[in-house]
Amino acid sequence: MPPSKRKTAAHAITADRKSEIEALCQNVFGALPNRVAFPGGKHRSTFIANIGEHNYAVAKRGDERAASLEGIVMKSLSKTGLVPRLIAVRGQWIVQECLPGTRIPVVLDQIEDMGERELLIDQTLNSLAILHHHAIEDRLQYRVGKIDAGEDWSSGHLGRPERISQVLGIAPPVFDPSPLAKKFRNDHRDFIKGDARPGNALAGDYGVAWIDWDGCGTRNSLDDLVFILADEWTALHPDAENRLLQKYLPAYAQGRSSDEAFTYVMAYGVFHMCSRIRRAIRYRQRDGKWWSREMCLLGDKIGVTKSEVGRMCERAQRWAGEVPEIAPLAPWFDQVMARLRIEPPAHEPAQPRRGESLLAAAG
Repeated sequence: MPPSKRKTAAHAITADRKSEIEALCQNVFGALPNRVAFPGGKHRSTFIANIGEHNYAVAKRGDERAASLEGIVMKSLSKTGLVPRLIAVRGQWIVQECLPGTRIPVVLDQIEDMGERELLIDQTLNSLAILHHHAIEDRLQYRVGKIDAGEDWSSGHLGRPERISQVLGIAPPVFDPSPLAKKFRNDHRDFIKGDARPGNALAGDYGVAWIDWDGCGTRNSLDDLVFILADEWTALHPDAENRLLQKYLPAYAQGRSSDEAFTYVMAYGVFHMCSRIRRAIRYRQRDGKWWSREMCLLGDKIGVTKSEVGRMCERAQRWAGEVPEIAPLAPWFDQVMARLRIEPPAHEPAQPRRGESLLAAAG
């Protein structure tokens, strides 16, 4: 959220919170922290504590059961080296090692070469596929709960285009969402990370590792693929996007037919992007302007910028054209961009791959 006078208080640590942090560190480490940092802002529940010569990431979850379950998942998945090592669970608190590294969107934004960007997203997809495979072997799908199993969630996602239309004052697309509702709602056989956006992945000497496991559960494993490829910060040429989709669709489909998996990714991806587009539009309207890209990237925020919203609209338009049931959304995205005064993004020239995935070669 951009700085504003209304939010000044959120950037101060209250006395109660300071006492809570100190008591937690005393309980876990037997020492007070030398320093405490809040990389996502002091209003968030996650902080970095420096104890002695080491940094630890500490996060507060909604309740003790959620924290306990996340601890079980992290303890299992950390065996791969692609998840931070669990230090302790104390009530609602998760304490874990603080992995050195940079969030994937920040790294991507610093890479001009399209082939290098493709390689990084390849590694990101590969590392999560490794974690999916480990979860199956450790039967984690039987230990976590269902994600978004209710009818309200499905209808809410499918209603995003109409809500965007209302906000922008344009005619909504006419399509029948009923064939997709059951498909989105009823498939909960796979363990998934949930919220597998690139902002929850770090690049470092270890390759690509994944943080923030509080959203994990069972749904369709293709959801995690969508969260990576459909994210506003995943800036790839369509040719590179297609190569990665073809390469990883079988792994993420987990036994589903290729046609079924492709249709699901295209359709689910469109409504996932609509959800993020709607949030970006709401923030823009609230503040009366687009946000700074630098602030969004460094603060791990949604891309409330012309370039990122334009990228999602262009990609969603292409994906909608692949699914007959939602083909009417393709021309509708032109109206969205026109109302927001966004020029369709120009794609950089496609470049060949310069190497294979480092994680694939190692695994």
